[in-house]
Amino acid sequence: MKTLVLITGTGRSGTSTMSGTFDHLGLHVPGPYLGANKSNPKGFFESKWAVQFHKQITSGSGINDFDSRPDAFTLAQGAVTDALRGELRDFLARESREHDQVVVKDPRSVWAQRVWQEAAAHVGLEIVYISMLRHPAEVVGSRTTYYAKGAGEAERRSYETFNVARWVNSSVVSERETRGQRRAFVSYVDLLDDWRPVLTGLADDLGLTYDVDVAGGERSTVDEFIDPGLRRHQVTWEDLEVPEPLQSIAQAVWDDLLALQRGHGVDAAASADLDVQAERYQELFTMAADVSHDAVETERRRLRELTEKPRRSPRPASQPARQPAPQPAPRPGVEGRPVGEVGGRDLLRVIAGRARRRLSRR
Repeated sequence: MKTLVLITGTGRSGTSTMSGTFDHLGLHVPGPYLGANKSNPKGFFESKWAVQFHKQITSGSGINDFDSRPDAFTLAQGAVTDALRGELRDFLARESREHDQVVVKDPRSVWAQRVWQEAAAHVGLEIVYISMLRHPAEVVGSRTTYYAKGAGEAERRSYETFNVARWVNSSVVSERETRGQRRAFVSYVDLLDDWRPVLTGLADDLGLTYDVDVAGGERSTVDEFIDPGLRRHQVTWEDLEVPEPLQSIAQAVWDDLLALQRGHGVDAAASADLDVQAERYQELFTMAADVSHDAVETERRRLRELTEKPRRSPRPASQPARQPAPQPAPRPGVEGRPVGEVGGRDLLRVIAGRARRRLSRR
């Protein structure tokens, strides 16, 4: 039976290195890819088609590509249409027509892993999952370097906090949605240190085959592709300013994921604890919305005043009113903008406001 390998995991966790390694070992990684840049000089090995597919889901549901809201997954499911399901089935049928092993990598797949599973089954592919693991402090340290460079101290602290929250939310969703499936958890550090044992283990656990004898030490272009120097951020919690309750949850999630790695994708106690951590995170998220109530309401009033149309004084009847020149539509305030376009402190305001509205309707 042909195989679909879906590589998931939060951004900056080694998904590109994993996908590129498979490409060098002869598995089919559909292109065209996103281009290399300073943050990823070896290339992303990330299908532009898959990225656009997932962005239709995130934009259609109003969530961020890596959203911290506990209900983001539910919102995403509401944006998956029959048309999108059909497009995915067509994509997989096309890419697997002449290939027995197809690899798709995109961290955004966390919101659509069931959708991929259903589409793979429809076209006769067995789906297997690889979740890349990198400590959340390193992930956030890397993201801060490349995506929040030049931010002030307050903005940096906010960026670090909501990105740890995103890491927690994505991690617990991904594990829950792949539970019971054929899967593996791979340490990014292990892959960089010695890729051969990692790929040998994946062959055994997931039934993959390569075009070189990896276990026997046969020479491969992977030897030049994987560079331990790619791990340019070795950050710990001491290097970040993240609230202790959130840090505690993130560390517990990390420990559970490592247990799943050791268990070749299966550890009942770790999976059960991840459900506990998800509940802790939900409680923390709700509390943050409650604590920020006054600040959110004040900001909402200010934004409402800014976006309301000014009232004009009526003109005397003897003076014909001038036809106003067409004006561009005003850009919506922060509350009305998609979450993906909001950053820093405004993101917290939007999240807290929306969370509080949901609570008030219960």
